Amino acid sequence: MSARPSGGTRPRSPHEAFDWWPAGIPPNVDLGERVWLYSSYAFRHCESRRPVAVRIGDDSGVYDGTSFDLGADGQVTVGRFCTLVAPTFATNATISIGDHTFVAQGVTFADTHAATPAPRERSASRTLGDTVWIGARATLLPGADLGNGVIVGAGTVVDRAIPAYAVVAGAPARIIGWARPGSAQ
Repeated sequence: MSARPSGGTRPRSPHEAFDWWPAGIPPNVDLGERVWLYSSYAFRHCESRRPVAVRIGDDSGVYDGTSFDLGADGQVTVGRFCTLVAPTFATNATISIGDHTFVAQGVTFADTHAATPAPRERSASRTLGDTVWIGARATLLPGADLGNGVIVGAGTVVDRAIPAYAVVAGAPARIIGWARPGSAQ
């Protein structure tokens, strides 16, 4: 899919012509060059009133089951060369995901432990650095700022800042190792 020109209407891409969901991509969603989007159904519950509610960087993939359940102030920015495999963004906050990041199936970005859709109160923003890997069914709550190269184990609940290259697991998350570039484990 090609990028949406700011302030105008974007011509339908070949993918949109085959999209089973009839609503189309909302006007406040910005898709970079060569982005793969499984369906505009990902934005079914996107209620954000921000000029850009969702921005997906070049060469990224948004796969089946991904859901942007954003409240009126919600915003998600995804970097370049990222893979989103069915995460749920249930937030009224800002979430920023760096380049080369992998988010596995069933990961939830939530404003509360209950992950209610379209929250009304604005919560703390979350920032994920570059080259982050998040395992299946992990939950990232407000305060979950992840440094570059962080690895989050499957099922982990993160509610605090995690330093660069830490490997975390558990509920709540605790550091179980390090994945610094060039270091032997």
